[in-house]
Amino acid sequence: MRSRRKRLGQHFLRDVSIAEYIAGLVPGGLDVIEVGPGRGILTIPLAQKSRVVYAIEVDPALADALRRTAPPNVVVIEGDALELEWPKADFFVSNVPYSITSPLLLRLAESELPAVVTVQREVAERLAARPGDENYGRLTVAIQCRYQVEVLRVVPPRAFEPPPRVYSAVVRLTPRSPCVDDFEGFQRFTAWLFSARRKTLRRLKLADSERRVYQLSPEEIAQLYSSRKAF
Repeated sequence: MRSRRKRLGQHFLRDVSIAEYIAGLVPGGLDVIEVGPGRGILTIPLAQKSRVVYAIEVDPALADALRRTAPPNVVVIEGDALELEWPKADFFVSNVPYSITSPLLLRLAESELPAVVTVQREVAERLAARPGDENYGRLTVAIQCRYQVEVLRVVPPRAFEPPPRVYSAVVRLTPRSPCVDDFEGFQRFTAWLFSARRKTLRRLKLADSERRVYQLSPEEIAQLYSSRKAF
């Protein structure tokens, strides 16, 4: 079991005060999706203030244990959050498993649900990066196209079991007016664009400019995408 959890990138939150802090960021009375509930330390305070918590857990043993101990308003869904159809909900919460961080955040962006996520601090810095930053990239643009990003709190390794080798951070994602309507096509465009992140727009034949890809804001990249109808 331990090797399976390590492979899945599971580090279980064990600090009750941090779980309560995260739950406190979620408005009351909502239907909430929680991905990766693990042992349920965050699920319980979420259930106390939510109408329903849909807890999506890939590990069968953890899912069974949570079904036995969770309050009646917790619906445990066993399966892969990247493959399942998500139930209709108002809010998203996750202590994101390291192994699925980028694909899960991209799927979240497709849903446009308001969210609070706990991710590696390095990922949090990428999500909040500004144009020109070294860690500004495709994930930054995709998330900022749909969300206002706030890094709220750094979480030390000792708050998890087993403790990871890196610090984590709590990030709030508040929906904003999207920079494009065709998000799926925009993601394909940004994947291509950031495969050449240091090239200039002139070299990529996108514009008569010496500005480099990683220096462009999400809005500027959206404008480039909109101008390339045949992409």
